[in-house]
Amino acid sequence: MPGSSASSSGQAAASSSGQAAASSSRLVPGQNCECSQLESIGLVDLENIMNRRQNATTRIDVFESPLQKACTCSQLEIVKLQLQEMTWPNQTSESLAVDIAAGNGDLVTVKNLCNEKNLGLVSEKRPAGCKLAVPVVRASNAGHKKVTRHLFDLTPLDVLMHEDGYWATCLLLDAIFYGFLDIVLELFEKVRKDVDPVVSKKVPYLAATNYSSQRSSPLRLLALKPDLFRSHDDLGLWKSLVYTCLFWMSVKALPKWFGFKQIYELKDKHLKADTLLRLMCKSAKEIRDPVNDKSWRDMIYEALLEAVENGNKEFFIEIIKYNPQLLWIFEAVSGRNLFQLAVVFRKEKIFNLIHGLDNRKVALLRSLDKDNNNILHIVAYLSPRPDHLSKISGSALKMQREIRWYMEVKSLVSEREVVQKNNEKMTPRQVFEVSHEPLRKEGEEWMKYTATACSFVAALIATVTFQAIFTVPGGYDETLGKPLLLRDLHFTAFIISDSLAFFTSCTSVLIFLSILTARYSFDDFIVSLPRKMIFGLAILFFSIASLLVGFITALSSTMRQKPTLVVPMKPLAALPVLLFLMLQYPLLKEMISSTYGKRLFHRDTKSWLELPGQDQHANVTSVYVGSSHSQHSVNSHRSQ
Repeated sequence: MPGSSASSSGQAAASSSGQAAASSSRLVPGQNCECSQLESIGLVDLENIMNRRQNATTRIDVFESPLQKACTCSQLEIVKLQLQEMTWPNQTSESLAVDIAAGNGDLVTVKNLCNEKNLGLVSEKRPAGCKLAVPVVRASNAGHKKVTRHLFDLTPLDVLMHEDGYWATCLLLDAIFYGFLDIVLELFEKVRKDVDPVVSKKVPYLAATNYSSQRSSPLRLLALKPDLFRSHDDLGLWKSLVYTCLFWMSVKALPKWFGFKQIYELKDKHLKADTLLRLMCKSAKEIRDPVNDKSWRDMIYEALLEAVENGNKEFFIEIIKYNPQLLWIFEAVSGRNLFQLAVVFRKEKIFNLIHGLDNRKVALLRSLDKDNNNILHIVAYLSPRPDHLSKISGSALKMQREIRWYMEVKSLVSEREVVQKNNEKMTPRQVFEVSHEPLRKEGEEWMKYTATACSFVAALIATVTFQAIFTVPGGYDETLGKPLLLRDLHFTAFIISDSLAFFTSCTSVLIFLSILTARYSFDDFIVSLPRKMIFGLAILFFSIASLLVGFITALSSTMRQKPTLVVPMKPLAALPVLLFLMLQYPLLKEMISSTYGKRLFHRDTKSWLELPGQDQHANVTSVYVGSSHSQHSVNSHRSQ
């Protein structure tokens, strides 16, 4: 076992006899035990183990078993006894135990260690970047909400605000990431109401400070979390009605299986996120000096670009409301404005906001990037985000989505932008056809493959039903030539269902043949090809259902003397229909929704931007965009 330690292996290497090596590597009882075994070990046995194997405790990693398992099992005495044998500079055994228990989410152990007599464990100030984090940060980093809440209530504010609020920023990042928004709001409130004026003025910097050991700031992380806001959730008709008419006090007592509590928690999360967003945006407005706070403003700029890239509509609206000059910023690398970037990343929720602007939207739509691409050129390129089309089934529907984007942007620009050429001497339509040609071919192959498979099934049904109409159940009267079961109701149902199956299958074959012989131009993917596929699949489904009904009625007519034998067969007839629905209905539903369903773009002309008291066009040159190169982009593009 691994617990034999290095000393045993050294003796084995030095020994010339295999038996001597085996005797020197005897296992120590209790070593490398599982969690269930650890609970039954007594302190006396543990002392004996440690006395025998002193190296075992000094070599244990603090984040590995058996120490971690001891904390998980709430064996406090065993934890303390093990930690006494370990070496950890400048840290007590109890602090290390709290750190492990907080990381494991062991609330019982944390409460026992951090009791009223031992609050110094959470009151100890630690330097920024210390490997042993503050306990509340350790718990939040692991995503344990209950432990984080308990330690947050015990931790003094000066511990979190030590060294310019490093640990407070860490806590904010973790809490926003895991959705502990109540803790985030309480922390901001504590900082704002602190008696020390130096601490109380750190709220703006606390929201947007990015330390070297951290990848982001709380403001930027909030921009990366559109799932915290209302526009990200598509609740449907019923849930939207409940969400709007939710009575807070009465819903708390309702059982979970009604779904009201889930909607209550969702709305509570949205309200807290909106409150946090307004608090951060208000902090963003408090600092006006772009020279002394350049790095801080860099973070606001990056956060706004992240909001555009991730489609965070609420963040985009709120931060521009507090500083309308941010509407004119440009990305430094490409020279594209915010709405052009929304087109690049295919974020329709952001792009739809351009309809709520006044005459400023004309200047934004006519802006050119560094390669002289207008917004129609930009939408003509494929999006660099792979997740844009990954959720869409079939290459044909992907092609349809891309064409809809191009047509929507084209409807907003003038004829000048439609025929304008970029640095590559290409018009937007030429760019679109070149960049989307591989996707068009994939869509063509997908449509042809689907149509071929479906037409084969439809032709098979037509063949079977055509033959079945001349070999009716019960046979014919040899004298008169009429079916013997002509007056039987089951026979009549068989004739009707078989005829319907034959005619619908022939119809679907013709529809699928029209798909196979289509020209597959770009415009055909908008309505023509999806409509044919929708009708073809729907009629094919009706044909299969009619075929199964005909089979059951024919069987019932033939076995009319023993109908009990047919009864077990009737539920089995529904199995192929259900299987077809399970396999093909998602695709059919997506095609119907994409072609005839809810529109992707909404032209809401209601103004969402509160106009400030001064003219925005006159102050465009003062817009801060994060770098001197980007600042030059603003001035040059506004002059075009």
